[in-house]
Amino acid sequence: MKRSSNGSHSLVFLSTGRVRTGDTHSSEQLTVFDGAPISHCDSLTKKDEFKQTLQSKHLPPRCDNAIADILDTLYDIPKYINSSVYIVQRRRGCIQSTNETVSAFDTWAVNGIDFISFDPESQRWTSQSPSAKTVEHLWNNDRARNAVFRGFIRSQCPQMIQRIKLRPIKQNTELRVFAKSTANTDQVQLRCHVTSTDKSVSSVHLIGNGAPRASWITVTGPLPSGDGSVIIRLTAGISLSRNTNTYGCTVQTGGDSITVFWDGSTLDGRHLVYDLHKWDILIAITGFCSVVTVITLISCGMIFLLKCVKKKSRPPPTVDPQLTVQYTRIMGGVTSSDLQVVIAANIQGTERNREYQDRWEVWITSRDQNYYDPEYFANRV
Repeated sequence: MKRSSNGSHSLVFLSTGRVRTGDTHSSEQLTVFDGAPISHCDSLTKKDEFKQTLQSKHLPPRCDNAIADILDTLYDIPKYINSSVYIVQRRRGCIQSTNETVSAFDTWAVNGIDFISFDPESQRWTSQSPSAKTVEHLWNNDRARNAVFRGFIRSQCPQMIQRIKLRPIKQNTELRVFAKSTANTDQVQLRCHVTSTDKSVSSVHLIGNGAPRASWITVTGPLPSGDGSVIIRLTAGISLSRNTNTYGCTVQTGGDSITVFWDGSTLDGRHLVYDLHKWDILIAITGFCSVVTVITLISCGMIFLLKCVKKKSRPPPTVDPQLTVQYTRIMGGVTSSDLQVVIAANIQGTERNREYQDRWEVWITSRDQNYYDPEYFANRV
């Protein structure tokens, strides 16, 4: 029974064989429908474990043939390529388009390098590596095996697609923006990580005032994740400055868009922009303290110099004792008080020494009282 087609669908079987320590071999297979894992099987149980995303159970419960194919190849290939083999990977399946045409594929890789691929229409193998030439010749001669491989990806695979039904998945898109520090302290790797169950999400873009100054930008995805969602990653090299928080990313989902700006932190919560500002504040405080110290030193120096100047100021002029005696005799014969003041000022060396003048006037008055009789002058009045 065929269901109505709402678009193209893909069913992919990913098998992996590994050589373990002690020359032991193991294998597993992951089945993915429309990018969502629906079952897993390994060489220990050879039993498919269906994921919760799968609603229907009308699929083969075991994976014996797939496990046998990958393990046999893991043992045989080293004999033909004259090299050690650590891992063998197989990707096979089919894609059914909206008009229900089917394209099938079956490709192999050895030690992470493309090795050989299968054309189901001609049932022929084509080597993808020079070391696969011998294997290509041997596998093309095994027509019975090739017919089985063609029947699985051309007939069984499309039939499985018709029977698969996934549980409804709530459309959800999350965008996280963070950064990773680099060896160059002036630059960081800005990362925008998109996880979405919305199939319309296909790209993510760098935005913001600083976006044109990004030194480089790379985008990977959409890639399928283990829970049925897709992952898209954008990585950009940006300069670390106070304006780096103007960087952000936006992703378009259906009729809406999601935009998130970077808050300056890393994935583990360390705040790169805060650390930058912290150093700026420390530098500013250090500069301020330096200025205050210089001003304080200059002030102290000026105060010290002023004190030195006061200590070294010119002492008041001294009076020659002989000159004092001569001026005193002169003042004895002078009756004018004004002239006596002038003579006293000359003795001291300045007219501004009022204290000395006052003492001199007191002395003159006392002397005059000793030479003249106050009663005589009183009677004369």
